[in-house]
Amino acid sequence: GVGTEGKLQFVDMAASDVAPVPKKENFDINKSPDADDTHFSNKSIDAFNDVVNARCQFDRSVPYRNSTLTHLLRDSLEADAKVLLLCCVSTDQADLTDAIGTLRFASRIQKVSIGKATKHIVGSKE
Repeated sequence: GVGTEGKLQFVDMAASDVAPVPKKENFDINKSPDADDTHFSNKSIDAFNDVVNARCQFDRSVPYRNSTLTHLLRDSLEADAKVLLLCCVSTDQADLTDAIGTLRFASRIQKVSIGKATKHIVGSKE
């Protein structure tokens, strides 16, 4: 028979920009809390931002291989894909900075031009 083929990917990036809380046994008062651990927790989101920036500027070279996340999402961020981004923000005053950052990120994502989504028809070879 004939059918269509597609891919559905869910990526939860919640709190990916939040610095990890140091464990008591590894806690060093002389070490900055935003040193190595924060760098690694932000690597995927930074790489994703690099891809978004390159796509917004229509760069020929898009750095998909800079992280596992962007490498896996490459085919969803190119040519004939349909992308839906859900952003959840809090209305609490204490979360205002995070909410503004999330909305700015969503605004940048909205500027990415991916192209027209196409139907991928798959048929049996008889």
